[in-house]
Amino acid sequence: MNVSKILFATALLAIAAPAAAAERSFSRSIPSVTWAQTATQAVPLAATPQRAFALGRLSDSVPLRIVVGLGMRDRAGADRLIRRQYTPADVMFHNFLTPAQFTAAFNPTRSQAVAVAAYLQSKGFTDIGIEPNNLIVTATANASRAEAAFNTAIRATQYNGRVFYGNVTPAMVPTQLRGLVVAVLGLTNAYRMRTHSHVTRYNPPAQPHNAGPQVAAANTPPPCLQVVNGICIGGEYSPPQYQVAYDACAKACTGAYTSIAVMAEGNVTQVVKDLRYAENFWALPQVPYSVVKVGVSSIDVSGLDEWDLDTQISSGIAQKVKHLYLYDTSSLNDSDISLEVSHWVNDDLAQAGNSSFGEPETLAYADGSMLVDDEEFNQAAAQGQTMFASTGDNGEGCPVLAATGAPLTGTPENCYPATSPYVVAVGGTTLDTNANGTGPGTYYGEHAWVATGGGFSTVEFAPYWETNGIDQGATVLGEAGTGRGMSDISMCADNNGCPMDVVVNEPATSGVGGTSLSSPMSMGVWARLESSNFNKLGFAAPVLYGVYGFYEPCPLGSKECVPVSETMTTALPPDETGIIGGFHDILFGDNGLGAPAGPGWDTPTGLGSIDICAMQADIKNSIFSGH
Repeated sequence: MNVSKILFATALLAIAAPAAAAERSFSRSIPSVTWAQTATQAVPLAATPQRAFALGRLSDSVPLRIVVGLGMRDRAGADRLIRRQYTPADVMFHNFLTPAQFTAAFNPTRSQAVAVAAYLQSKGFTDIGIEPNNLIVTATANASRAEAAFNTAIRATQYNGRVFYGNVTPAMVPTQLRGLVVAVLGLTNAYRMRTHSHVTRYNPPAQPHNAGPQVAAANTPPPCLQVVNGICIGGEYSPPQYQVAYDACAKACTGAYTSIAVMAEGNVTQVVKDLRYAENFWALPQVPYSVVKVGVSSIDVSGLDEWDLDTQISSGIAQKVKHLYLYDTSSLNDSDISLEVSHWVNDDLAQAGNSSFGEPETLAYADGSMLVDDEEFNQAAAQGQTMFASTGDNGEGCPVLAATGAPLTGTPENCYPATSPYVVAVGGTTLDTNANGTGPGTYYGEHAWVATGGGFSTVEFAPYWETNGIDQGATVLGEAGTGRGMSDISMCADNNGCPMDVVVNEPATSGVGGTSLSSPMSMGVWARLESSNFNKLGFAAPVLYGVYGFYEPCPLGSKECVPVSETMTTALPPDETGIIGGFHDILFGDNGLGAPAGPGWDTPTGLGSIDICAMQADIKNSIFSGH
């Protein structure tokens, strides 16, 4: 580190020091005169026509855990920092900040957060807490106190035996807190994330799960649904088999020096049991594992197959990781997810995280969780952390109630958090491998999975690494009604073409796919790349786009040139792919809504899938990383 970098870091620490010593009493009161808007809009809650009761007041016996989001002091500066960290001539190049440094430079001060906490206390809220980066204040209250504190009305209805509630008028704060409080989460349980995993529709030949560790598993093809001209079409894969398929060659590093995290909810006690069973069966090393509790414990086990999939594939394709953290929150409600993300950011323990869930981006925008989470993701990126997120399994539609794995079955819009410019959005492919010959199980080709998500956001801005011509469709919002383009990358997701053999309630297994597979798989691949670079790559998005920018033949910034791959694989359509640096450029297939894959970046598959061995060699040439 040069002298200027040292001076900058020292200055940040000096600024941060007083915040840590700020007062912890919330006893002072704030007078309320008039009200100011927040980003939390009214929930269009209405009595449903069937099996529902009319809207009524939410009982005060229902505790509300409120997450109040505070605005950054310098949001624009925090965004500019990301670009500076990937500009080799800049003093901030590869100078990734600590949580304390970032907070001191960009986030609300401790005294500002205390002012919000004091207001909540004056309104009768209890269990008040301030997150270390001052971006979130949490507290508990009943509906009456929440209504009074935020000048709103909370109503409830019942449908299919479940009570839904929400603020039917916008959430407001006293004018003294205008601009400081940007959103109020937890006033509704109607907005929540949904997982993106799907069980296969067919029953492949049974795996011999009573036969002990499968030490030769990586050198054998998966049990194919059918073999056509020597190509395995459909079959359940194990992590070692994905390693072979995506070219984790002998010289490729494992993820041994990198820590990863999975965002989860509910009762996760079975997850480690399933992980240990899977590791033993597939002859993989046991990874160090910890559960990080966030919020109130939950008995929900409905997401077990999801969290099993996420943990087993991310650590499995990495072969080894330094540590696997399972962040466990109370529910998939927006407020709980925001707090979970905040803990991952403030802990700063894992270089990568995975979110295999999402909701329509307009809902995340409407309740303000998008604004709150984007601030957290921005800080994570500045700290050198990367969150991977599933783009969804309904084509260009994000489900409100449940994903079906088929196109045209969800709301026709993109999923958040995948649309955030500060995450890596992962789409899905159908992977086919060689079934016999000299390389059984090796890569044959891929095409876009018919149900993968992808598209252009209508509410999120495109980051600079997309608007330089690599992504020919991404524009700044307002230039065509579109903004941030996704997917960024893609990997196997087809629940019928290339699902993973996941241990769920050991020793039972299920074939599971979806972008819930491709996203944690990408995180595991990134752990390998980070370990090979001593965890100095930082935020993955600009680095990966920079690799593509170096190897694509089109002039950087061109919006007319259609990339032609350096070379082409020998696979036949629809599995023929192009090779651009460490990427397999997906050329065929679509997501069922007329959005096709093609040469260069595209919405279903982004830059393409990753060849692990090739990317380890090529990543040093990223035009945005300076390696």
